[in-house]
Amino acid sequence: MIKRQLTEFVKKEMLIMLRDKQTILLLFLMPVALIFFMTLALKAVYTDKITERQIQLIIENDSKLPKANLLEEKIQSNKLIQRVDRPPDMDDDRIFEDGRAQILVIIPKGFDEGKKPVEIYFDPVLDTGHKIAVRSLITSLTVEVVMGIDNLEAVVANLIIEKTKPNRTIPGPLQQTVPAYAIFAMFFIAVPMSIGFLKEKNDGTLQRLLTYTVSANLVALGKIIPYYIINIVQFLLMLFVGVFIAPHIVGFSFQLGEHPWHFIPVTLIVAAATTGFGVLIAALAKTPEQSSTLAAMSAILMGVLGGIMVPYFIMPFVMKKLAMISPMFWAHQAYLDVFLRDADFSIILPKLAVLSLFALACFYIAGRKIRWM
Repeated sequence: MIKRQLTEFVKKEMLIMLRDKQTILLLFLMPVALIFFMTLALKAVYTDKITERQIQLIIENDSKLPKANLLEEKIQSNKLIQRVDRPPDMDDDRIFEDGRAQILVIIPKGFDEGKKPVEIYFDPVLDTGHKIAVRSLITSLTVEVVMGIDNLEAVVANLIIEKTKPNRTIPGPLQQTVPAYAIFAMFFIAVPMSIGFLKEKNDGTLQRLLTYTVSANLVALGKIIPYYIINIVQFLLMLFVGVFIAPHIVGFSFQLGEHPWHFIPVTLIVAAATTGFGVLIAALAKTPEQSSTLAAMSAILMGVLGGIMVPYFIMPFVMKKLAMISPMFWAHQAYLDVFLRDADFSIILPKLAVLSLFALACFYIAGRKIRWM
């Protein structure tokens, strides 16, 4: 009897949701659009932060002899370097002031004979890390040319072995945006969920339901389950977009990690937290208008604080501490543990515990606040 009643309540709620096609489309299209646009918008942040930033460099080859020409070719063909031309009649200081280039390399006459060294001029504001990288690059390329070595890096590789583990801290653009905006959209489920609940309460539908031999908890469960399912479908769709579609459009790849199946318990817990949040909004708001405003503003604030709008790894120290207030932070970090850090489930478990506590707190407070009649 109870199972049948619950099934009917779930069917009713699903039919109501499916009639509102605009809201359903928004819930699915909004995160897809955000994934694409924000991935492209953040491209500069990532290429600068990770290692793909190219340095604008001017090469002036005053020698024009074979060794100088070979060195010029080696420098400009390196992936770290973007060669630019010096504007006519622009002196060295103005090049840097106008931001036309960050480094000037001069190969003087006498270089081939070993009489004069290569000259390097840096923009004074260029950070130390890039100065060291470019200085090391040009030094090694100059040694290759002068010593007649085809590939100094290959020779050194036999003497030095790098043991650094792959990056497990900074997510790639899609690694950041796919779980981030999937979570953001999942929390946005609170808007239609709370509005629908309050409309039924205000127009008397809930009161009429409760005149039958059915418990209020069963009615609430029947309203929660459809939104819980929608949240899971939302994430699965975003994951599909991130793995199979987005890489061909935005030019970045999305890695599932060594234990991709760990995303299943993470998604189940995150969906519980988001539906709990929706129930809490419905309990706190008095009108549908209040609920939509409260849900949207709360979701945006949690997104800003939780490393969704602004990537967590570029936040200052104080903001990183404040991020822990947001349940979106714990959800996002749990997904990054799966897709980026190849973490064991024991590492993910504490984050899921925080999200479970958040969900239970939402349901408990909502249960105390809701007035059915």
